[in-house]
Amino acid sequence: MWARSALTLLFFAGWCPYALAQSCGSAPIAPALASATEIKQDSPAAAAAAKHDAFVEIKSWQDELKSYRACMVSFGNEAKRQIPQLDPQKDADKLKRYQDQVKAADHAYDTSVDMEERVVNEFHAIQAAYCTRSDVDKSSCPK
Repeated sequence: MWARSALTLLFFAGWCPYALAQSCGSAPIAPALASATEIKQDSPAAAAAAKHDAFVEIKSWQDELKSYRACMVSFGNEAKRQIPQLDPQKDADKLKRYQDQVKAADHAYDTSVDMEERVVNEFHAIQAAYCTRSDVDKSSCPK
């Protein structure tokens, strides 16, 4: 989990233009979740608590992602609105800067979606590990 957070931070620190980082900040850091192996080995109460905590943390993180992504879309759209107003001959540097901002916003948005998919898949693995146990309350398990 720590490695994923570190990679996310390194990506956004190294690849996003300064203006993007200034406008939207860095992507929210994904929660650190227990592993499926830990869920299988924990006591029933600890496994239930870990599964519940993971769910709550992911929901909170997803709310933060919504705000972050809205900023990415706004940032990219603002740059897109500037492009048609520029003369490619006279404003080549500005044009490139706005095009780079659109690419960076799109890439940051897509990266956050990829991260969310990985985290949700990890949660599904936790849930599956929990639900395969015979000593837990399965009322929260998918039917």
